[in-house]
Amino acid sequence: MNEAIEMLSLNKAAERLGLHYMTVYKYVRSGKLPARKSGGSWEVSIKDLNSLSSVERAPSGRGHRSLGSKSGPFLQALLAGDAPGSWLIVQGAFDSGASVEEVVCEVIVPALRAVGEEWADGRLEVYEEHRASSVVLSILGRMQGLPQRRGKKLGSVLIACPPQETHGLPAAICAELVRSRGYHPVNLGPDCPIDTIVQAARSTDELMAIVLSTVSSTSPSVLAETVEAIHGSLPETPVMVGGVWTDLPDKVLSLDGFSSVLDHLEQIHGP
Repeated sequence: MNEAIEMLSLNKAAERLGLHYMTVYKYVRSGKLPARKSGGSWEVSIKDLNSLSSVERAPSGRGHRSLGSKSGPFLQALLAGDAPGSWLIVQGAFDSGASVEEVVCEVIVPALRAVGEEWADGRLEVYEEHRASSVVLSILGRMQGLPQRRGKKLGSVLIACPPQETHGLPAAICAELVRSRGYHPVNLGPDCPIDTIVQAARSTDELMAIVLSTVSSTSPSVLAETVEAIHGSLPETPVMVGGVWTDLPDKVLSLDGFSSVLDHLEQIHGP
């Protein structure tokens, strides 16, 4: 009998190697790291992971492109409500050659996660958490003015928070990542009625996929109702769902972090 092969998601593989998700994803796409698809997402075996050369592993305490060193100062600027200072840090990362994906996933998202943890532990006031989110939204707005990927536009991606979901920042982050890859994001923002999502989807030109951005507010029954309505109107349109869900409706692509949106879109669109 063949011994079961232990598999890991790319996010888990990145954590094990001390690298960023996008770095491990590039290894997979380049053939450096064998991988297989499971439920629409990439998986790698622990055996193949361990066979990677130590040269590929990140130095201790440092992230891809050393952007981890910028996340700390960025967090401090966020906590201080320093929008100009926050942007200077982000701009410095771009000037060093970092991509939008790398800045978002290695600088902005870790800092936001830390803000959320500080607030949950009672070490931040509500206004401080809201102020930090506002600074990030302003940065995302400025990033829209950066040079876009050249070439043919790859279609539209509708992004919406389903009913009851009031956290709109993850949707805004997703929209900027999608834009950076040459897709046209249509972000409907927080707490969208189901019929509004369906109407917007039906009226969006060259719709490639729909992303439902959730954190914790939407109930499972409402999420299932939203997906059912979309599938009933647009049965061939892929639907992705972000957030922590143990039992997603059928024919739904689960998102394992922001970068997996891009992974799924590449699978849908093709190389």
